Amino acid sequence: MKSRYEPLVKLKKQALDKTEQQLLNANTEVTLSDTALRNAYAQLSTFESPSNGPIGELLQAQMILQAHHREIETCRLRVERAGMNQHAAREAFRLSRIEFEKFNYLEVQEVEAMMAKAKQEEAKMLDEIGTITYKKVWL
Repeated sequence: MKSRYEPLVKLKKQALDKTEQQLLNANTEVTLSDTALRNAYAQLSTFESPSNGPIGELLQAQMILQAHHREIETCRLRVERAGMNQHAAREAFRLSRIEFEKFNYLEVQEVEAMMAKAKQEEAKMLDEIGTITYKKVWL
């Protein structure tokens, strides 16, 4: 049975699927950002700066160390941004799911009302057929 809410339910389902995909993408971005940050920390921990040698090597080691710190800061900001995006996507998904459930509930209620009305009409028709048949038999 078709209800007047069916197009709205379809539209809300599409919106729900879209926000779910955005949430999955945000979760993936958080995971990738976190992995990149861990790798940056791992690279920093394996870096050994020279304790003696020409000044050029010491300056080069200091530049490399600064580059590692900048990379870590960039990754940390990326993780933070991804976390905020994930939170926003989670909230959008929650609201979208609520909207979908609301219209889905309305559709189910309308279909049930239509089915109850159809049953009532069927019962009236059966009573009428029974009355007509009874009159034909006894008359």
